[in-house]
Amino acid sequence: MSQRDAGGARPVRPGDLPRERVLAALDDAYGLRVGDLRPVAGGWDGDAIVWVADDADGGYWSVKATVRDVRFGLEVAARLADEGAEGVVPPRRTRDGRLWHDLDGVALVVSAWVAGADAVTVPVDVVDFAMLGRTLRRVHDLEPPRTVRARRRGIRRVDRSPQALLDEVDAQLTAAGDDTRLAPLRQRWPDALPRLRRLARAERALKRTRQPAGRVTLHGDPHLGNVVVDLEGRPWLIDFDEAAVAPREVDLMLVELGVLFSMPLDESHRERFRAGYGLDAPIDEERIARFGCVRAIEDVAAVVRHALADTAPVGVDRAAALDGMLGPHGLVTLAERALDRLGVDGSRG
Repeated sequence: MSQRDAGGARPVRPGDLPRERVLAALDDAYGLRVGDLRPVAGGWDGDAIVWVADDADGGYWSVKATVRDVRFGLEVAARLADEGAEGVVPPRRTRDGRLWHDLDGVALVVSAWVAGADAVTVPVDVVDFAMLGRTLRRVHDLEPPRTVRARRRGIRRVDRSPQALLDEVDAQLTAAGDDTRLAPLRQRWPDALPRLRRLARAERALKRTRQPAGRVTLHGDPHLGNVVVDLEGRPWLIDFDEAAVAPREVDLMLVELGVLFSMPLDESHRERFRAGYGLDAPIDEERIARFGCVRAIEDVAAVVRHALADTAPVGVDRAAALDGMLGPHGLVTLAERALDRLGVDGSRG
């Protein structure tokens, strides 16, 4: 999977692909005669675009075009489905058996469209957390694919430490000067930065005292934004793009703490999830807290950097997103509470 166009002059972006070429590729590579191709709104991934397509036989398909290396996640989803795991949608194979089709350096990935609703659009109590726990345990119990290497080996999704990432974003925000677009973020930043620096110091302190942990196959981002609830109420775990091999707490942190401030989880949701996942798997609370610190910093940094580049998804209020992350149900606050429970103050690190 490379970023190049047919002439090699510049990288092709998913949004650059002509609709006619995508339709032709679906026919040639997948045998799908698609009548309509509609973009799906939402998501922060500027390296991908998703459409819903309907074919001549009345079937509906999810079609993703991406320039990211998603081979490991595709292998994971395919093997899980082959082994009969519930709640996982496998990629549709091409005519010659591959899990994606290369279209001018852009990976075209097709999977069955799950009829239902995104989990973030339904009441949280509607979600079957026990089944979601069973599905994630099947992911974690899967032997990591050996034919392709995972891009991630830990919690970090960027190639800088949390402290270095904070320093970089702080400097970029300062260098932006009086850009009026950034005024709401600049207004909030003086209060946010000390809290984030505390998380960075605590992360370093916890990392120094961490205990060895086994590594398992991960989904990489199993929050409710990557779950679809079908018409019968069953949850389906989608989008394995962030799949990794790392300690299970990378995934479990998103449930044990929570990451979507608009859909806070309570202990009843966690108990149902744990019952489905299985109580036999030991969970390291210090690792949960440490990973929460890293994810909180990365998520806040992503909001600020999207604001600086003016690349946030259409309709996203960046100031409101930052307020949510820093608010009572946001991951910054949830990570702070986890540190407090452990007696980690983060004053030094």
